[in-house]
Amino acid sequence: MNEYGTKAPLTRRFIAYLVDWYLGGLATALPLSVISAKTLGSMQNQTIGKLPAQYQMIGATLAILFALGYYVLIPGVIWRGQTPAKRWLKLTIVSKDGKKASFGQIVLRQAVGIVLIEGSLVTASSIWHQMVSLATGVDVVRPLMYAGGAITAISCALVIFAGRRALHDFLAGTEVVFKP
Repeated sequence: MNEYGTKAPLTRRFIAYLVDWYLGGLATALPLSVISAKTLGSMQNQTIGKLPAQYQMIGATLAILFALGYYVLIPGVIWRGQTPAKRWLKLTIVSKDGKKASFGQIVLRQAVGIVLIEGSLVTASSIWHQMVSLATGVDVVRPLMYAGGAITAISCALVIFAGRRALHDFLAGTEVVFKP
């Protein structure tokens, strides 16, 4: 145990993941839903390619910014080391040495580790896959989805079998702790 707590129990970590997945998805989808409602008359469209061409990259960029607000700004600045779900469940992202995680560690863990590398279950990952496809003209969505799925499976195995640290924790030098 360090000053921030003990290793996070798997059940709490899993529940936090599900809640953050849902809330992060809502945050990411908000700008796309608004643009879709204004241009197509329905908020149900979440596919960038179905938006009018002049709004595709704008919608995607706003969606990524909203996602980064949720996944990076909140735990990096507002509630240091905590997303809304982690705060609710008394979990905190800390440095592996037990100290407060730096902003750089939060960015590396959340933006690079979760959204860019793993990301098969994060809405923001789907958005950046679509952005790359639009920008390059090469459909990378499916290959990146499968790669992200495999990496996420490895990350889950690490949480279960390697001291409750996911791939993004190893990447950033962090761990998630529980303090009742």
